[in-house]
Amino acid sequence: MASFDYRYNPELIKKTARANCFVDKKLGFQIIEQGTILPYKPTVNGKYAKRIHWGFGGIADINGEFVKNTHVISDIDLGEAYTPPRESIQHSSETVIYLGMLQKTWGHVFTDNIRRLWFLKSEAFKKEFKNCPVVYLLFTRPPFNLEEQKDIQRLMEILGVDFDKLRLIEQPTQFDKIILPDEAFYGDNGARKFTSEYREMIDVLRDFAIKNRTSIPNKRFYFHYGLRQVGEERIAEYFKSKGYEIITHKRRSNFDEELNLLINCESFAAPLGSVSHNSVFLRDNTEAIFISREAVQFNSYQWALNQVHPINCTYVDSTMLSFGNPFASYCFIISEQLKKFFGDKWNGYEEEDFKNFLQHLKNVMNKGRTLGSFQEKYYASVLPDFMTQLKQHKDLIESYNMPPYWETLRSSFNYRTHVANIGWGAEWLENNQISNDLEKQYTLQAIKISYPKHKVYYSVYYNDKEGWSEIVCSPEMAGTTGISKPICGMKVWLDEAGSKEFDILYRMHKFDGTWTPWATNGEALYSFGQRLNAIQIKLEPINTQSDETKTKETPNKVQPDKVNLKEFDYARMFFTEEDESIYLQGQRPKIKLKEDVI
Repeated sequence: MASFDYRYNPELIKKTARANCFVDKKLGFQIIEQGTILPYKPTVNGKYAKRIHWGFGGIADINGEFVKNTHVISDIDLGEAYTPPRESIQHSSETVIYLGMLQKTWGHVFTDNIRRLWFLKSEAFKKEFKNCPVVYLLFTRPPFNLEEQKDIQRLMEILGVDFDKLRLIEQPTQFDKIILPDEAFYGDNGARKFTSEYREMIDVLRDFAIKNRTSIPNKRFYFHYGLRQVGEERIAEYFKSKGYEIITHKRRSNFDEELNLLINCESFAAPLGSVSHNSVFLRDNTEAIFISREAVQFNSYQWALNQVHPINCTYVDSTMLSFGNPFASYCFIISEQLKKFFGDKWNGYEEEDFKNFLQHLKNVMNKGRTLGSFQEKYYASVLPDFMTQLKQHKDLIESYNMPPYWETLRSSFNYRTHVANIGWGAEWLENNQISNDLEKQYTLQAIKISYPKHKVYYSVYYNDKEGWSEIVCSPEMAGTTGISKPICGMKVWLDEAGSKEFDILYRMHKFDGTWTPWATNGEALYSFGQRLNAIQIKLEPINTQSDETKTKETPNKVQPDKVNLKEFDYARMFFTEEDESIYLQGQRPKIKLKEDVI
């Protein structure tokens, strides 16, 4: 059972709750002949992080195509193959069983890391493949040695895996056959799904804990997250005052001891994220309290794990703005909702809450983040009151040396697009949102931009014959509707006042599943005749751009049709000179291993 009564906007969160994550299906496996296992390779200097921020690696088939879901996390666009140097590829006539790319983040150890372990207990393995080597890759960001991760080894040991017999692939290797088991826990369009095989593995771990259970004095625990958190120490101290023992989760060293804590636990609390995933080891119907790290957050992993076995969970909002960015710090406060959950009297926010919030603001402003309308509606019931009280602490605000525009960070920059078969999007999109479903190939036909603070000018490109549309000013429409006329390019720039405050960046998503590079401040961006199904636009305060999006183009400067190859695509860093000539024509070369490399 899940309760959302202690969230800032319970009704909005309830709409996002997915009903059922269990999938009743029989798992199997596929055989990849002459496939190549590619060790993890990070992105270069942080580039391409938006598309594949988990880096490269996994399995490439005989044609060099990436085999979906063989990377660190099972989901869309979180991995990609690459072309290694010819001399670096090893060749083996073996048939191997691929377990995946393993990582050390604990919440992913018992979700993503074990999603193929069920196969080692299957009849197919026992009859056909029991003598085959079992191989894996390492996701090494940050770098780590799996042999030093005793807790991961212990978890595998309890599941019946002989860790010493596993083989780490450290060099690109082509095998005669790669056995790829289906996933027992996997991503499905943003949701997480699990099968009976996954539940059985969790049962093995829970049964082990029950069998080896020893008595402990305290049965109420708060698991401390400790990463990128502002103010979580206050949350931990509040739970400590309620009789909870604080477990510093990132310092965990003994999996048996942690299992014993969880199997004895009567009330479990944690910030929503990988640390809260430990709740999957609780006994049925145990109380679990999840402190959401931001009001808009609904963790799909946790929602699936809640259903592996029933728990009595409550979601509580006790944060302030996190600006919709998972890699920014989160800001915890002692909220009215948290106090109501424990039946405490609410006397307003305390000075420590305001200090933490101001520190949080400085963190996100340093990264050029802004808050959009999507976040605003989730905080609507609490943000105005919080800000009113904060403004009364003038000395505190001055002591934090806040920039003069900190109170107006909430962005009013919005845009919407018109696509075939759908028309205009139902809602205006906020800064940096993707305009349409990337899986649906509905042609992009028109765009409108709204930004009351400054004027925005923009034009769209139709084709070589018709060229560019006339330049329009926000919120007018560029493009056409009702005549099925696609657009194949765009350029956008701010007025003089706006350009002194922000850079405007934009990119387009093509039918072939790739993004164009980011363009900046009126730079002409083309899809080279390929149709578009989505765009993404964002404002970045001057001098805060990432390496991925930083350019030196001047406003309203139309560029030639040739693009900057260094920024064009993440795969560029593995291309040959011959491939580059193909890219100048706006095409994406195929990555081939068997014919081109072997």
